[in-house]
Amino acid sequence: MLYYTGSGDDLVIPSGVCDRAEPELAHRLMQQHHMCRMDQCAWKWVAYGTLVRHGCIVAPQFSPRQRAHARGIKFPAARSATPADPPAPQTFRQVLDAMDKLAAELRSGGRG
Repeated sequence: MLYYTGSGDDLVIPSGVCDRAEPELAHRLMQQHHMCRMDQCAWKWVAYGTLVRHGCIVAPQFSPRQRAHARGIKFPAARSATPADPPAPQTFRQVLDAMDKLAAELRSGGRG
């Protein structure tokens, strides 16, 4: 999971994804939410964390600002809008419960 701090310099990737999370489902969610910003979409945030946890993708070691600096690219100025707060823990619980339900439906072939 990604959380960009207000400065955009720090990247925190908590390891709170359980072993039961399904990478295939997470991959589909990443595709469905490809237009979402990870810091504003709990679905994408949880799916990304799942893919990192299972080794399907590797989380970046450096922030976007650090990567731009290393390439000699001017980093865009910070947005004037206040950055979004991370989603509430209840939101993650709802997302994970919905993913469990969807996974169970997929396993049973869509037979509710």
